[in-house]
Amino acid sequence: MFISFTANPALQRFEARRRAWAAAREDSRLAYRAWVEAEEPERAFAFVVYRAAEEREATAARAFGLH
Repeated sequence: MFISFTANPALQRFEARRRAWAAAREDSRLAYRAWVEAEEPERAFAFVVYRAAEEREATAARAFGLH
């Protein structure tokens, strides 16, 4: 999933920001699970994917007004 905000996310409708945050939160949850369950050859890459998903979730949370 790709989440894109305008220059000012607050200009987007509340429901659009809520959906973006919920989707990013789910992506972060799934990426965390993949990292935890990853075998050694893929573990480092899975961590990078998890951190990127976590950053997207934090950005969406700020746009939604949670942080």
